[in-house]
Amino acid sequence: MGLYRHSTDQELQQVRAKLFASLHDRLTGPTSATVNGRGVQYQQRTDELRRELADIDAELNRRAGVPPRGPIYIV
Repeated sequence: MGLYRHSTDQELQQVRAKLFASLHDRLTGPTSATVNGRGVQYQQRTDELRRELADIDAELNRRAGVPPRGPIYIV
């Protein structure tokens, strides 16, 4: 979260929009290609994008005064 403290709210919202668009492209784009009988298949790694989106959301929530959410423990 400290990485985004120097950015303005507008900059964070723009970065969040770009990251979300990239995540959407990865989740909806093709994962394999075939040319001349040869094929390749690749994984869509989204964990880093999701982590950055969560960090930006946490920073925007901190600035808005929303208390941080922690894990829910069932006892």
